[in-house]
Amino acid sequence: MNDRDPSDPFHHDREVSLEAEIALLRRSLDEAVRRVAEGSPAVAIEHEREIAKGRAALALADTRAAELERTIAHLTARLAALGHSEARYRLAVESARDYAIFTLDLSGRITGWNTGAENLLGWDEAEALGRAVNVIFTPEDNDEAIAEEEMRLAVTDGRADDNRWHLRKDGGRFWANGLMMPMRDDAGGLTGFLKILRDLTEAQLASQHQQTLIHELNHRVKNTLATVQAFTNQSLRTATSMQEAREAITARLIALSRAHDVLTVEKWDGADLGRLVKDALSLHNTLAQRCVWEGDPVRLVPRAALALSMMVHELATNATKYGALSNEAGTVMVSWAAVDVDEAASPEAARRLRLRWQEGGGPPVLPPTRRGFGSRMIERGLANELGGKVRIRYEPAGVVCTLDIPLEQA
Repeated sequence: MNDRDPSDPFHHDREVSLEAEIALLRRSLDEAVRRVAEGSPAVAIEHEREIAKGRAALALADTRAAELERTIAHLTARLAALGHSEARYRLAVESARDYAIFTLDLSGRITGWNTGAENLLGWDEAEALGRAVNVIFTPEDNDEAIAEEEMRLAVTDGRADDNRWHLRKDGGRFWANGLMMPMRDDAGGLTGFLKILRDLTEAQLASQHQQTLIHELNHRVKNTLATVQAFTNQSLRTATSMQEAREAITARLIALSRAHDVLTVEKWDGADLGRLVKDALSLHNTLAQRCVWEGDPVRLVPRAALALSMMVHELATNATKYGALSNEAGTVMVSWAAVDVDEAASPEAARRLRLRWQEGGGPPVLPPTRRGFGSRMIERGLANELGGKVRIRYEPAGVVCTLDIPLEQA
């Protein structure tokens, strides 16, 4: 049964026709009764038959009228229920301000647009209606006809779920969890699609950041293990006793650990060079008046921070054993500067860190007959790791180490 408005002219004309038919039957009945009273027995019998037929017809008309009244009452109730249902649906849709909810016709053009869609996507309802849904998909997804594929899946599978980047009116991108479902009429015919989007950009960015941190952590762990393996093997190979090897390995592990502590406090975003130099020198119980450090405020990326911490540790270890810190009068001066060397280049290529380690007042210095692990690590490993130049000079007045590396933004 097709639901129609009771005020439809069809229903009104039908009711008027029934009432006219009933009135005609009543008049016919009255006329038959009068004629019976005036006529012969045969005529009376005929008129009684007509009266019986009229009464039957009248009863049928009354029944049809009652059925029509019941139908009208049923339709009125259904229309009222539909009105309430539509109002509740609209209220629910408009209240979902954190969700973009909109409808599409069979060609993929927008036919409905809630407040949440305005908030999330930027177009108001008047701007959105009639637009192709492709406007919210990225160019790369439109190249692959993702919107059309979602409509196809909605029809064949009953729904199409997705998690992908979408576009706002201003061109900005946001990550959303989406659901597309088919809309059908009472007969089951496809009339369009319903699309729901929920903004999950913050969660997606946090997930990507977490994955980046995991990859960085894996890389750092591998590098750290390689460093530990290298100085352990070297310490065992060059030490004159197990006690000396144990002390060298322990000192290097502590220096590496101290640098890790600084980076951990900074959430591995970078580290202050002055803090790293201070911590590396403090491991050797040096007096403040014998070790001085100064320079521009410089933050180092984690890779450079670890490498420079180990460099300062190795230089301080050598100074404590053989150089300026091996007597009571020697001094160490550590200075650095961030220098702009090429204004035309990018900021990463233009800025460089130049650091100088200079000893004085220690025993006379003679060039070593062989390069130890510390010297090789500084001159070769550090230069390769940081893409710069490192040089150690054994001048008579004291060891001088100079470093020139690109200064990456931390």
